Amino acid sequence: RINKYKNKVEELQIEYKKISEEIRKLNAIYDQDPWTRAFLVINSNGHVHSSMDCSTCFPTTRYQWLIQYSNDDEKTIVEDAGQDACTICYPSAPAEVLNRPSRIVTADKIAKAQAKAERDAKREAKLAKEKANAPTASGEFLYFKDGKYTEVIKTERSAVSKWFSNQYWILNSNNPESQESKKQVNEIICRNLAEKYGISFDQQLKILENKYKKRGNR
Repeated sequence: RINKYKNKVEELQIEYKKISEEIRKLNAIYDQDPWTRAFLVINSNGHVHSSMDCSTCFPTTRYQWLIQYSNDDEKTIVEDAGQDACTICYPSAPAEVLNRPSRIVTADKIAKAQAKAERDAKREAKLAKEKANAPTASGEFLYFKDGKYTEVIKTERSAVSKWFSNQYWILNSNNPESQESKKQVNEIICRNLAEKYGISFDQQLKILENKYKKRGNR
């Protein structure tokens, strides 16, 4: 198994030498008649540099070569780079440009924008579903104080279930104080469901009472 990894390392070293030699040849061509180039550091807030030898970068820094700006003048690159322009590589960059968002479009930025759009769409769909299932016309939840705790009713289904539970207690309990408290909660639930469906309180109450009876409750 060790030999397998040794062989793999040797293969990679050979490949590295080939690539390095190719880079050396291409750099030699560039050195004969240099042209402007732009490189974007690949991270969340990477700057645009005029080369991969900037003193602010490291040997491990990864770049994306912005070939669309090859042989463009510095002003054009800085104008588009905006706040992402490296002030070491582009010391003449005006302050007003450095305060402006970057206009450079890369495949990575497009992918990130698409991913963000998908996340936003999922979040909006989730919120829309929550709003549609909520026990209120506004899509808000219902909150009921119960001693030290606050009960949160997020869906119409849980609101109806709460109404059924309270109704059973109201009809069967011998505790007047508790009965009154649960009546108040049921009135709030009924009123909000009526508003949600655009019907009167009495109509909604009749619907709840009929559903309650169908469940075999007394």
